[in-house]
Amino acid sequence: MFKRLLLAYLIALPVLPALGQDTTFHRMAVNAAIHKGFLIAHRPMVVPLQQDHITGIETSLLIKTDGSRQWQQVYGYPEMGLSVAIWDLGNSNQLGTGVSLIPYLDFPLARGKKSSFDLKFGWGIGYIQKTFDADNNYKNVAIGSHLNCALTLQPRFKTRISEHLEFNGGLSLSHFSNGSVATPNLGLNLASVTGGLAYTFGPEKSHVPAPLPPFLKSSRWTFFAGAAIKQVYPADGKNYLAGSVSGNKSWQISRKSAFGVGLDFFYDRSIDQKLEEQNLELNNQLEAYRYGLYGSYEMVISDLSVIIHLGGYLYTKLDNDGTFYQRVGLRYRATEKIFVLMQLKSHWGKADFIEWGLGYRIDKQKSK
Repeated sequence: MFKRLLLAYLIALPVLPALGQDTTFHRMAVNAAIHKGFLIAHRPMVVPLQQDHITGIETSLLIKTDGSRQWQQVYGYPEMGLSVAIWDLGNSNQLGTGVSLIPYLDFPLARGKKSSFDLKFGWGIGYIQKTFDADNNYKNVAIGSHLNCALTLQPRFKTRISEHLEFNGGLSLSHFSNGSVATPNLGLNLASVTGGLAYTFGPEKSHVPAPLPPFLKSSRWTFFAGAAIKQVYPADGKNYLAGSVSGNKSWQISRKSAFGVGLDFFYDRSIDQKLEEQNLELNNQLEAYRYGLYGSYEMVISDLSVIIHLGGYLYTKLDNDGTFYQRVGLRYRATEKIFVLMQLKSHWGKADFIEWGLGYRIDKQKSK
C-alpha cells in the first residue's frame, strides 16, 4: 500500500500548480510531533508481529524556502527539513525499537491565509533494534538487518496559532526495508495519526521573488551504471553481486517533469542459485544477464531528481520474478554532465536490490 501511495504521489505532484508569487515566511523552525498507530500486516506472515499499537516521537529542524531559487517557486515554496523519529514498534520481543533519520521536503498542496494542506515526503536511513535470527528471533520474518532504508509520507493540515507557533496534524505512512541486502526483507510498514507543534524563529519577513525566466523544452541522453550486493532466500544466505548498465532518451516537457524510454542490461549472480532450485543451470555466463525495455518519469527538483522506471524483460532465463520490473530512485547532478544515483529495483513491490552508481548526461535545448 505504501509503495502504491508513493507512486501516486510522485505522479500527481508535477501537475500541481505553483502557489502564488508573494509569500510570507519565517526562515527556520523546529517541530515536535507524536504518532499513534499500528503495524500494517501487508503479508500473512507479518500478522504474528502485530501485538500492540505503535507509538512514535518525531523531532524536525526545518527551513521555510523563500523563492530565492527557481525550483522553490515552481513547487510553491516547500519546506526543507531533517527529522529524527523514535518508534516503539509494539512488539518488544521480536521488533523492539525503531529509529529513523530522514531528510524531507514538505510540499504545499493548498494554502490559505493562516492554514495549509501539505504533503511531506522523505527518504533516509533507519535502524531496527531486533532483527531475524534463526535461533533467537525466528518469528521476525520482516527484517534481516539493523540498518535499513526509511521512507515517510505524511499528508498534513497546518494552521497558525500565533506569530511563532503552528499546529500540524494528519496521517503518516513509514516504511523500513533493506532492499534485499540481507534476508528476510518483507519490510515494516507503519500507519499512524500524527499531531505536533512547530515553533518558528526570527521576525516574519515578506519576499517577492523575481519572475521566472521562460521555460525552454529540452531533451537529453543519459547513461549510467550501478552495482549492488543482495541476498536471496533462505535467510542468512550468501551475498551476491548484482548491477546494471542503462541508456535513456528523455524529453523535459515542463519545469517539473521529463518522460523517456530506455534499455537496461542487468547482471545478477544470484540467478545461478535460483535456477538450481528449479533443477536448471546456466549453459554459459551470458545467460546470467537480463535485458529490458522501460519507460521513465523524472521529477526535477533543481539538481535533485526523483526517478520512476516501469519496464519489462526482453530476455531472462529466470522466469519466477515475472516479466515486469520497476525502479524508484534519486539522482543528484554533481556537475553539468555527471550525476550520482541510488535506485531500488523491484518486481511489483518485492525488492530485488538497491544499486548505487554514476551516470553521464548529454542535454539538447529546444524551444520555448
